[in-house]
Amino acid sequence: MAIWRVGTGSTGTSLPAVPAATGHMERYNDKYVIVYDFKNVGTSYTETAEREVTAMIDDLETAGLLTEARAGYEQTLLVFVKAPRELLGKYVYRSRVKDWLYGIVQTHPGGTKDSIVDGDFEAEDLLSVYHLVNWPKDRGGAGITPGLGQWENVTSIFPLHNEAANQALLKHVSRRLFLTNEDLDRIRDLHGSKVAFYFAFIQTYLVCLTFPAVTGVLTWYLGGRYSLTYAILTCIWCTVTLEYWKVQEIDLSIRWRVRNVASVKVNRPQFQWETIVVDGAGEPRHHFPRHKQVLRHLLQIPFIALSAVLLGALIVAVFALEILLSESYTGGYQGAVEYVPTIMLALVLPRINGLLERVAEAITDYENHRTADHYEMSLTQKNFVLSIITNYLPILITAFVYVPFGDEIVPWLSAHTRSLLGQFGHRFLAESDGSAHAVGGVVDATRLRDEVIALALTGQVSSFFEENVLPVAKRKLHDWYRTYRAPTTAIPTTDDVQPFEQEEARFLRSARDQATRAPYDVQEDIAEIVLQFGYLALFSPVWPLISIGFLVNNIVELRTDLLKIAMEHQRPAPVRSDGIGPWISSLDFLTWAGSLSTGAIVHLFGASSIGAGAWWALPITIFISEHIFTGFRSLVRYALQRVGSAHIRRERDERYALRARYLREMEAGEAEEQRRRGGGGAQLSVTEKERRKSVRIMGGEAFFTRQMEHGASTTAGLSLIRACRGVGAGEEHEDDKSHLD
Repeated sequence: MAIWRVGTGSTGTSLPAVPAATGHMERYNDKYVIVYDFKNVGTSYTETAEREVTAMIDDLETAGLLTEARAGYEQTLLVFVKAPRELLGKYVYRSRVKDWLYGIVQTHPGGTKDSIVDGDFEAEDLLSVYHLVNWPKDRGGAGITPGLGQWENVTSIFPLHNEAANQALLKHVSRRLFLTNEDLDRIRDLHGSKVAFYFAFIQTYLVCLTFPAVTGVLTWYLGGRYSLTYAILTCIWCTVTLEYWKVQEIDLSIRWRVRNVASVKVNRPQFQWETIVVDGAGEPRHHFPRHKQVLRHLLQIPFIALSAVLLGALIVAVFALEILLSESYTGGYQGAVEYVPTIMLALVLPRINGLLERVAEAITDYENHRTADHYEMSLTQKNFVLSIITNYLPILITAFVYVPFGDEIVPWLSAHTRSLLGQFGHRFLAESDGSAHAVGGVVDATRLRDEVIALALTGQVSSFFEENVLPVAKRKLHDWYRTYRAPTTAIPTTDDVQPFEQEEARFLRSARDQATRAPYDVQEDIAEIVLQFGYLALFSPVWPLISIGFLVNNIVELRTDLLKIAMEHQRPAPVRSDGIGPWISSLDFLTWAGSLSTGAIVHLFGASSIGAGAWWALPITIFISEHIFTGFRSLVRYALQRVGSAHIRRERDERYALRARYLREMEAGEAEEQRRRGGGGAQLSVTEKERRKSVRIMGGEAFFTRQMEHGASTTAGLSLIRACRGVGAGEEHEDDKSHLD
């Protein structure tokens, strides 16, 4: 049996291509590409590849999808998948109904179980196609998960870029300094809410960043070194920005109809459940015991501790070597030798980080998370801890170890190193008495500032080249090498021998090019902004101009990230999210830690501090700073939650209007029923009177059967009034007894 199967259900040898209809490549809302790589299948790759590809296409077609197989670059196969309009429309409608059932939207989408609807935007359709390809078979999908089980040779599943829409969006954004909600809607329409939330976050952060940029310039111009005022303003800014973003996040989640969307997430294919339980709605749920999951989560504690010790020891060792060479080295090439420790760290640290990230991934796999969101959240938190250590620890060592105690550390380090190295140490290392550690901290303060600049701004520049320049160069080189080797690596396809329309040929070239790109991970871009926020929160008093560099960087970053997605990455599946996920907790932590760090830095190096910067007063400063921050954060959070946002208020009004409508309908129905029954009193019909008498008798309470006849209660009441007036109140009347008998 041949590898290729073209169309829907064709088997046997390769079939000639059918000329496409006019405009067949104009729609991108219903197509996906599956990349199957068979170069590593083994010596018997033909039989294995044929079996796996046959099973893949059978599963896709069983799910109702249309398929076309084409050759990719080198030894890859591209399976193009298209969802027929009827199938896609049913899945879109089903998704909307599910959102309504789980309370994500407040109104029923209308229609019936057989309704077929078009998505409101491209990403909505693409999400349903993704579900058809990726969801398990018991949910109507084909169950294809890249790299898992029988699909380990499937390297990626991605939707095709809508190049015209990408170009239009890039052109539009390039003309704007700040993005509006309508611009964010366009990003959501193309790439889904998860990616759109990143751009919404960087946009909000960019707008808010103008405040510390202006105050930073003023502080620097006025000569405020380690300014207490600037430190307080930055802490206020961090708190207000974060709490404002939380409101914005809820606002956008309502605007994009994804609030609490995690409730409709399906199980990860890797999730290993032990029992099935039935929830309150009668739905079966796969369950993994909570106590086992908690025990597995506890593994991250020793992992984080060991990672901190390993990375901390490495950074401290390199830092000590750098200090030793800069303070005591007297040999040749002194200017170049000082950079040796930094170069060593730059070479070794990425490899150690990579190893630790793989361990973190293995631990996260073992934790057995049910949904992809929970898995991603756990892995993100572990990687964030590693990033904190590698990015912030050198500055913390400089600020709280080298600067205050350098005049004691440098002589001790120099003497012990000279003693350890013997004659070699005496030859190249001068004996230091700490004189290089300038009095008053002038040299040290400069070093602390240089450390912040080197790790913050230099990191931004290097990240820009790594994200935008290096990938382009690598792709160009890879394309050249692939073209050079093409005569020996190309696999036969009908494209080489059949005349195709120019549009289809261009479409296939674009698809093959996209298949060679790396998948886009939005978490990496969010992590970059969160780390940047951390530099501001923790170390802004050291160099107030740091916010200017971040402002310029983010203006460029906002546009280059869109360009990067369109040109350097596969189009991400438009997975839905109601925010930036676990990064909110990371931002909360950095804001809190910033209240401690800035307070300590200003106390030690600023002019206005308790006890003139004495160490005994440092705990007092930190205690006061942290408690003021906690109180202010609570106040800001309360104020913003009370004010809310337009969408939050609108959602609240819609919920009230919906309930009020139900109440009005009930009241109108009761009024109509009463009118139909003839109103009250003597206007009641004979049938209604007999019905009410029957209800009294069947009620089982003798008390309410004494005056069953129509008008009996009225007659009894009037008789009692007349009797009371005639005989006197409080006496027992024969008439009363007669009515009770």
